[in-house]
Amino acid sequence: MNKYDENMSHEILLQGLRNGDQYAFHQIFQKFHKAIVFFASKLLFPDTYSQAEEIVQDIFIKMYEKRSSFKSFENIKAFLYISTKNACFDRIAKEKVRLNRFNRYIQNFSESEESILQHIIDSELISQLGAEIEALPEKCRIIMRQFLDDDKTAKEISEDLGITISTVNNQKARAISIIKKRLGSAGIALLLFYS
Repeated sequence: MNKYDENMSHEILLQGLRNGDQYAFHQIFQKFHKAIVFFASKLLFPDTYSQAEEIVQDIFIKMYEKRSSFKSFENIKAFLYISTKNACFDRIAKEKVRLNRFNRYIQNFSESEESILQHIIDSELISQLGAEIEALPEKCRIIMRQFLDDDKTAKEISEDLGITISTVNNQKARAISIIKKRLGSAGIALLLFYS
């Protein structure tokens, strides 16, 4: 038989909890758990009951960690309700931030079929553009990669490769001409946009 019975006093439970007694903790958990979960679920409405249970589980863990600081049974009860309220409000605030971010994203992103189709076309052109740059003659390819990937100026490329600025510009013009023939005006517009 356990030293605690069904009708044990709050003082005995409190003392057991403060001493780290698992059974005392379990009795306090049983006494408050349902009410605190119900309270949390009302604050989180219309969120799920499982989210309320998750929050309350964390609160009971915190209560156990702070067990030596409780001076009375009423302190425990107040701690459970106040901590649960604060945790629920934190959850709601984080959800509002997430929803605001999502709403801003939706406002900036038109989901019409035309815009989605345009995104697909642009993605395919970028892929083709990358393939065409790789197929350029070596000097053109190296110069175009430095322009596009490294964001270098003609002067920086000329210094890097030990060639004149006019050679860099001529090779760039040659690369653009080759790509234009292969991809057409849409590809060159994309190339100019990214260069």
